[in-house]
Amino acid sequence: MSRWQEPQAIAELAREITVVRRPNPVTALYHWRYEICALLVLPYALFSLFQAAGPIWGAVVLFGVANWLFYWKSARRFLRDRLRSVVVQHRLRTGFARARVCTLDGKLPVILWTKPRGDEVEVTVFCPAGVGYERIEQRRALLAAACFASDVHVYRHHKRANVVHLSVCTARLRKDAAELTPAPRYAGRTDGAAIPLPVPFEGIPRAARR
Repeated sequence: MSRWQEPQAIAELAREITVVRRPNPVTALYHWRYEICALLVLPYALFSLFQAAGPIWGAVVLFGVANWLFYWKSARRFLRDRLRSVVVQHRLRTGFARARVCTLDGKLPVILWTKPRGDEVEVTVFCPAGVGYERIEQRRALLAAACFASDVHVYRHHKRANVVHLSVCTARLRKDAAELTPAPRYAGRTDGAAIPLPVPFEGIPRAARR
């Protein structure tokens, strides 16, 4: 090992043995926003329904809604895609921690937003100082395994180096498919290409900077 490789090897060793830091309370609430909303909204909605319509008609309404979700293909697909996005978020955070996609002091990237697009889930990640595109690209195979995905493609942001886009392909591999078709937003782009940041996230949340 040359003297020029020693600092990188020492930094890599420090990253492997570091303890991953827990997110601050604001970031933790943002991570679990969907579950918190479900725990708050669903009990209140059920209580209001049974209080207003009574137990019998309330059960009838619930049966009608469940039947509607089961037979309406678009609604079923919408619910499935949203649940898939939530699962990918949590699995990706676990993958970041286990694959040591973190800073030397254990700070993990923050997932700003996820959006399902066909068989893929688009993820926008805010990287703290010390983590960038190259680190995530090196760990893409481990991240795909953590997300139960067939592949993860990594793209740069066209203006900010600390923002990275991930395309998590959750489609099942078919024997007759030579390759998986990328989402429309990423069609014709190679890994590492610059992708514009979605408009709502042009300004990075202050909680993500901590």
